[in-house]
Amino acid sequence: MSAALEANRATVRAFYADLWERGDLGCLPALMHEDVGFQGTFGQVMRGREAFAAYVRSVRGAFSAYRCELRDLLAEEERVAARVGFSGQHDAGPFLDVPPTGRRLAWEGVGFFTLEEARIRHLWVMGDMLGLMGQLRP
Repeated sequence: MSAALEANRATVRAFYADLWERGDLGCLPALMHEDVGFQGTFGQVMRGREAFAAYVRSVRGAFSAYRCELRDLLAEEERVAARVGFSGQHDAGPFLDVPPTGRRLAWEGVGFFTLEEARIRHLWVMGDMLGLMGQLRP
């Protein structure tokens, strides 16, 4: 395995473990290019680390306990794909315009990353919206 490939795999692992699981926004400069492009499950299209940081805060801010479990990781040089399980106790704030339900929510997602010099240049994410919306309904 090339050093660049292993560095890209490590970046994506840290993206989920440090940024999403622990909520450490301080790791963004090491993980993402300043003008990173992002397209997300919830209809977001954004550019830049600051916009992405706001997105992370909005999602994590809805949960008193938020979990992110990396389940599969496939990599080919500058491209990495990840399958991830997300879950959390939805009791801290609104999520997808739904007030706190008090329920534990869980959903699956995939992320497709393009990296440059071991930092994320572009990210496209798709999650199980149908399953998630079913959990948010009263």
